Amino acid sequence: MKKLLLLAAALFVPFFAAFSYEFVLADNDTSFLISGPETSFPGDPVIITISPVSDKTTILHGFATIKRVDSEKNTSKAELYENGQKYTALIPLDSFVKPGDYNVHINITLSSSGVFAKTIPLTISHKDFVSETIELNPTNTAIKTDTSTKRAKQIERLNAVLFTNNYDALYMKNENFVFPVQSKRRTSFYGDRRVYAYSNGKSETSVHYGIDFGVPKGTPVCACASGKVVLAEERITTGWTVVIEHMPGLYSLYYHLDSYSVKVGDIVKQGEQIAFSGSTGLATGPHLHWEIRLLGVAINPDYFVENKIN
Repeated sequence: MKKLLLLAAALFVPFFAAFSYEFVLADNDTSFLISGPETSFPGDPVIITISPVSDKTTILHGFATIKRVDSEKNTSKAELYENGQKYTALIPLDSFVKPGDYNVHINITLSSSGVFAKTIPLTISHKDFVSETIELNPTNTAIKTDTSTKRAKQIERLNAVLFTNNYDALYMKNENFVFPVQSKRRTSFYGDRRVYAYSNGKSETSVHYGIDFGVPKGTPVCACASGKVVLAEERITTGWTVVIEHMPGLYSLYYHLDSYSVKVGDIVKQGEQIAFSGSTGLATGPHLHWEIRLLGVAINPDYFVENKIN
């Protein structure tokens, strides 16, 4: 086994503390950089990037897991994929991850040196989420409590899309997300803790997976980033719906549309109009629900507006 030497200390970037370490295979001067966050918040993705410094290093396979320091159970896991001259792991953290001390465990199989493993500390900080009660009329109560086979099949079909991790899906090139509508007025936020109050007097707790923009019916809706349309259909709960694939396991979702102008298989560019907002499905008024899923986990859309993947 070749010796690995740690060469560099942590670096810092605006808004998010980050690490950047360089490792060298001592017997042949092959080296690579591993970078990622030192701190994160519930609902944010943890992005690990591995960059070979020379062409002597080839990564055959790799993955990264996140665990609490006092637990052997994985909090989250993601495979590495090749992204240009780099290798990336996008690891989702849901909004219920508890703050505290964690470790990122990185395991890499290299063509020149067998298996390499590294553990790097990660602090998950506290984040407050809004609590709200949503009063549903009889129509929306019926939608929310629908147990039909049709709705079950729609849920199954959507989950099949969102849990697909296609490593050839490299549509974004060093770009931040943009908001899908020009208006910044939000009527609900990512991670809101909700109580649905039904018209029959019963209630149910839930969590809001995206951001609701309070825009009038007919507001143009644009793709938040370049990608491929992988679902476009009418659904019982989310109404007219579009889903776009951007990177392996990374999807944006657009709900309650009045209409859309794309079809499955279309390649769209960032900022391209794909739909008009509406109030279809379970909606208490006109708005756009915008959601981001990573490996099936709903994550904070604002993160990718403020940060690049590459």
